[in-house]
Amino acid sequence: MRWTLPVSPRISGGGRGSLFGGAGLAAGVVALEQASGRPAVWVTGQYLAPTTSGTTIDLSVSLPANGRSVTQGRVIGTADGTEIIAILGATGRRDEILSGQWDSAPPTEDPEQGQLVVREPDQDSIHRFNEVRMMHGMFGFTGTGTPSGDNRSLLWVRIPGVPLDRAALALLGDYMPSNLGNAFGEISDCTSIDNTIRFASMLEPPADPTQDDEWVLCENELEFVGNGFGSGTTKMWGRDGRLLAIATQTMMIRASPS
Repeated sequence: MRWTLPVSPRISGGGRGSLFGGAGLAAGVVALEQASGRPAVWVTGQYLAPTTSGTTIDLSVSLPANGRSVTQGRVIGTADGTEIIAILGATGRRDEILSGQWDSAPPTEDPEQGQLVVREPDQDSIHRFNEVRMMHGMFGFTGTGTPSGDNRSLLWVRIPGVPLDRAALALLGDYMPSNLGNAFGEISDCTSIDNTIRFASMLEPPADPTQDDEWVLCENELEFVGNGFGSGTTKMWGRDGRLLAIATQTMMIRASPS
């Protein structure tokens, strides 16, 4: 019921070089799944304090509700006595009584046709390991691409060398804030307060473990910005058009567009 998360450069790269928020949520997904022995259904994380590379976060799991098919639990992450992240979630597996998908993946070109997003090439961070291809709109942290003129952007993302599982999706969902700058047409900065993810498809381990670089299409929508805060949603699609997950988050706006 206890794990440690060393904050290495590979999972750093959030605001001011701290832990990348999606990586913290991914750690919570893994901890809840390992503790309960069940796949994650829904997980939310609240970011309470920043960290720096070299910090070790201690993760403590509790499972206050453990039913026949669903477990509900929480994960508290601390460093040197300070709470860093608080995670709630549910895991479970049930018989599929009904099934449906009413939304469709937006049409787009293959990932290789998109514009490569390069962030901080001289810094050792998560952005050196994840590959992002801009398909529609602008990547709001770097200016890569062209502003869409609305509140939507589209990008392909993958993590070479990492199998696509629920933890990976939790990490990739944190690219939604890149849509802030796109919506306002200029490079903008923000910090996540929370991340939430709901899994739509039950991902299973790949039959071929060498197939570990699967692309995910992130359809980003900025819902509102005001009072120094913003909110947005990401729908994550597989290359086969399957809805994989829906992620949402609240942001503190660090650089207000003029």
